[in-house]
Amino acid sequence: FAVLRKNKMKFLVVFAALILVISAASDRDQWLQFKEKYGKDYRDLKEEQRRFSIFKDNLVTIQEHNEKYAKGETSYYMGVTPFADLTPSEFRSTLNYSRPTSNLKLKSLVDLDAVAAPSSIDWRDKGVVSEVKNQGSCGGCWAFSATGAMESAYAIKTGKLLSLSEQNLLDCTTGYGNAGCNGGTVDYSFDYVIDNGIESESDYPFQGVDGSCSYSQSRSALQISSYVCLTYDSESELQSAVGTIGPISVSLDADGYQFYSGGVYDDSSCTWNVNHGVLVVGYGEESGSQYWLVKNSWGASWGENGYIKMARNKSNQCGIALWGVYPVI
Repeated sequence: FAVLRKNKMKFLVVFAALILVISAASDRDQWLQFKEKYGKDYRDLKEEQRRFSIFKDNLVTIQEHNEKYAKGETSYYMGVTPFADLTPSEFRSTLNYSRPTSNLKLKSLVDLDAVAAPSSIDWRDKGVVSEVKNQGSCGGCWAFSATGAMESAYAIKTGKLLSLSEQNLLDCTTGYGNAGCNGGTVDYSFDYVIDNGIESESDYPFQGVDGSCSYSQSRSALQISSYVCLTYDSESELQSAVGTIGPISVSLDADGYQFYSGGVYDDSSCTWNVNHGVLVVGYGEESGSQYWLVKNSWGASWGENGYIKMARNKSNQCGIALWGVYPVI
């Protein structure tokens, strides 16, 4: 029996060692796939080793969360995203949306609470939402939220879907209060487009870094007349606006977005400290969970083909209904 116990112990030790080897190999394989998929290139071996260490820690976080998802303890799941080599604090530092000011220039407040909105809607089905774009390392989420809202408003009115220039807004709205890749708001962007217009993506392509303003009014693709701010902290008004008017620019707390890959994002720890600009393009219900359908600007490989389903009617979770705004063409 002693021999058997000794052999059994030896087997368990060898088995545990094999598990560690397999796990290490799996981590390395996923790391190589991650680098290739997202074009990751580090300045030196030391930096790559540090990023790989962070990546492995994040894999543990993802696995532990997904075990809860498999047990039905959470309504969304995680995966390896472009941000899997960042620490949580590094990820938060990439979020650069500024809270709007009280400036009411050319704004009008409307009461949408009484408007009958459909029980669900997805504006993508109507062909008025442009393809998911990618802001890269530029903290210009506000510009993508603004162009997305204008693209959809124009398509709803004219039947023509344009792709507008985020770079135009990044380069040319500093005089209106924005800070290029270092942050800004949709409101300031709309102020600029009211005064000047905006070029198309093809005429003024995205560079991902701040540049000198080279806008030409002769190439302007559209101009807006004003914009409407929704009532602060009203999910019912946001639903009415999305359901009857079109996609709405919003800002929210995106600290927990780092590894989101699918399902209805429901996180009670999410705050009202908004730091990211996105576009609400619909709403609905999935497996008993009400959600907002939100278009992000981190590429189609993030989330559900570039989108996230955010918990709806959960006490304005993540502050999604704090600062809703849409343009008037």
